[in-house]
Amino acid sequence: MLRPVRMLTALSTSRMCTRLSRSAVATPMWTAAPARSLHVRAAVPLHAKSITPVRTVARTASMPVRNMLRLYSNASFSGPEKLVFPPTTSKVVAYHLLASAALVFLIIIVGGITRLTESGLSITEWNPGLKGMRLPQTDEEWNAEWDKYKQSPEFKMLNSNMTLEDFKSIFMWEWSHRILGRFIGTFFVLPAALFCLRRGMVTPDIKKKLLLIAAGIGFQGFLGWFMVASGLQNPYENEPLTSQPRPDWTPRVDHFRLAAHLGTAFAVYMGMVYTAISILRDNAVVKQMKASPDQQDAIVSKFLNSLTNPAARKFRMVAMGMLALAFTTAMYGAFVAGLDAGLVYSEFPFMGEKRLLPPKDELLDPRYSVRTSDGSTPSSSYMVMGNVTQNPVTVQAIHRYLGLTTLTAAFLFMRYASRNKLQLPPAASRFAKGAAHMSATQALLGIATLIYMVPISLASLHQGGAVVVLTMLTGVLAVTRKPSQAINAFGHARRQAASLRT
Repeated sequence: MLRPVRMLTALSTSRMCTRLSRSAVATPMWTAAPARSLHVRAAVPLHAKSITPVRTVARTASMPVRNMLRLYSNASFSGPEKLVFPPTTSKVVAYHLLASAALVFLIIIVGGITRLTESGLSITEWNPGLKGMRLPQTDEEWNAEWDKYKQSPEFKMLNSNMTLEDFKSIFMWEWSHRILGRFIGTFFVLPAALFCLRRGMVTPDIKKKLLLIAAGIGFQGFLGWFMVASGLQNPYENEPLTSQPRPDWTPRVDHFRLAAHLGTAFAVYMGMVYTAISILRDNAVVKQMKASPDQQDAIVSKFLNSLTNPAARKFRMVAMGMLALAFTTAMYGAFVAGLDAGLVYSEFPFMGEKRLLPPKDELLDPRYSVRTSDGSTPSSSYMVMGNVTQNPVTVQAIHRYLGLTTLTAAFLFMRYASRNKLQLPPAASRFAKGAAHMSATQALLGIATLIYMVPISLASLHQGGAVVVLTMLTGVLAVTRKPSQAINAFGHARRQAASLRT
């Protein structure tokens, strides 16, 4: 009775082997290889001299996590020529992001100078297309722009004695600022689109980030004109009359829109830096695994543990709070710039008559209260809300103490990172140290800018210092972010495969 069963089993096995051999011939990328464990069937590349075939990288770059787990679990343990590594975004994309971030840093400085030289309202039209890129060439074209500016409130109320040559000077700053913005958009979007279209060069999660950055650049251009438009008319002229009049209006852009414009530039810049550092970090890990293939399990395990242990997760939450504090301080700096609040009390650490804060009636001035639609007397909460965002005296005081708080918190954060550096990625403590030292420099620049009545050179350095502080803190978040899906799947699959071997 057993003999027919054995014959049937032999026949089935023969047919199965025939099918496997046919599929191996039909699929040139992979071939069967003996596995060290009965539970693991190995699949290795035919390209024995290539560690990671190009077609494999292109395929796994957009592969679902479930398929990644299956692929990495099936990878052989017998040699470097038979390994499959997790896909990463090309380092060229990271370098392009860093170059774009450098241009955004430049335009932030140019924008600050445009504001300090009071040049932002010199061009009274948006002209987002090619027409806005053309600089006036003839006297007739310059006179046409000059006539448009003469109709603006800034000329009528502040610059009625300005000459055409003076106008050309401020016009050039605003025109340069707009042209640089257009150049940045082109410089980023065209290569980013090519990267995304080229198969295997960008992973899916990085594609989403590039799309968000491109959208942020476009939105930033719209915010620029939205900000400029606010300075071309008095925002209070249609407001209902109340018993408490507004302070005299000075033609300038709305400081809320200025803060939104600057904040969006910061966000785009930090997004570029964050994405670039993330790409370089993942590439460094995979490069290390390729250099030491016999230790790849230990390398990926150490890398994942440095990002997922409880101390690292807690540190990242603290870093996010630190970044939020620094960003809030920078936004109040934009309020100070928009309200010319740096000229109110040009001394430090006191704010008049050896006081750390001005009198209460200066901090809570009823003229700056948030107005109700029916013109009724505003409540105390409306008064507080209006003064902390619109009163130059209160805004300067808040910015001062936010800056001191950020300085203190930065050094505490550096100490915290130093104490936990063995449980963190090595770069985390270095970025934290850079943030602390730059915060100290930034505080000195802020004090000097205040004492010397906001000179253009010091004010520009102060604004640039804020960007450097945000860069350091963004770096902390980038090196401590969660591992990519591919590397995480790789580590998980390798642990599963190692457990099956044992």
